Amino acid sequence: MPTIEPPNIRRTLVVAARCAALSACCAGVSACAAGAARIPDATATDADWRSLAAPRPEPLPGAVRMSLAPFEIVGEAAWPTGAAVPPSLGLPELVAAGLLRRRDVHYVERRRFAAAARAERRGAPRAPGAPEAGVSPGSEMTVGVVWLALAGVDGSLEVRLVDTATGQVRHASRASLPAGADAVAVSRLIVGRVLVGLRTLERLPDWTDALTEAAPARYLPSVVPAPALASFLRGLEAEERWAWERARRGYLAAASDPRFFESAAALARAARLRSGGTLGES
Repeated sequence: MPTIEPPNIRRTLVVAARCAALSACCAGVSACAAGAARIPDATATDADWRSLAAPRPEPLPGAVRMSLAPFEIVGEAAWPTGAAVPPSLGLPELVAAGLLRRRDVHYVERRRFAAAARAERRGAPRAPGAPEAGVSPGSEMTVGVVWLALAGVDGSLEVRLVDTATGQVRHASRASLPAGADAVAVSRLIVGRVLVGLRTLERLPDWTDALTEAAPARYLPSVVPAPALASFLRGLEAEERWAWERARRGYLAAASDPRFFESAAALARAARLRSGGTLGES
């Protein structure tokens, strides 16, 4: 019998919607649909953060521990004008959020954990607000991505699953992308191609995702509006600086659009870290 997704992400979306509603969040339905929710001016309390810190979904037995290598983006990816972070940072974090909400894979934070662990070994003090490195379970496979995005012509995406210990490519697949492919859709396609690879390798546990659009095997437009993605990227930029209140506001604004479920996963992760979680476990 397939395992059904736990309600953690739905719970975060509900909490996010309630928080946004406290300020009479939108000047009409169309503003909400555009990701333009106004977030309450009051700074979140510890209790507010705890309410947002939905537990991370428990990986199923046999779920492969996966981390992300730096993505290679060739050309000009479609990206919000004046975005807070570049595609080289934003796209992997969209993929990370897409993997974090799943139970059939075990996402392992690598980039920030490795930097924090190195700093701790040197005895360097943590930046204000920064979480502890904690203990990482280590990854079995690393996801490598090459996105070819040339202006005005169709692009392509290559996704590789690499054995972390040996460097051997265990699976590789390519997919076509339309000109101007939107980044959220590309991130979901990356997750989908990861699942295709794991299924081919017979390493994918049986789990049914209630969100059928979360991991397509081919490109599907995301319909997530650009303002919502811009809000997500502002939240990410703030989280990179451990500026938790700004991160909360950015992710909450993005999560006001229920179609942008990655923002709910990112918000829950930020809340877990802000509430005492470690990079290796959150």
